[in-house]
Amino acid sequence: MKILTTTSTQTIKFIPRKEESSVVLTLVNKNTRTPVTVAVSVVNSNGYMSLTGNFSLKEGTNYSMEVTNTSGDVIYRDVIFCTNQTDYNKFDVHKNEYVTEDTFDNEFIVL
Repeated sequence: MKILTTTSTQTIKFIPRKEESSVVLTLVNKNTRTPVTVAVSVVNSNGYMSLTGNFSLKEGTNYSMEVTNTSGDVIYRDVIFCTNQTDYNKFDVHKNEYVTEDTFDNEFIVL
């Protein structure tokens, strides 16, 4: 999983299945299932590929990422989570989403 922020220009670094000089990066928002193709520049170095481009990501959203070469062969897949939070040890995806019950009377209904 890659963690990116909402800033526009960012770089993603990974190990591809094969080196290519020109690739197509497709991001799919997992909530809306909307695919977006991002124009990226490619740098290959020591077995790693770095993609730099202008991403328009939404805070707290998961994206699936697929990198293909110009002939359509998939060379890398991953998941992206967008957050501006930097303290990952204290990060909570479900903050303020769940409410706990304060009563502890241990009364159960058996059907």
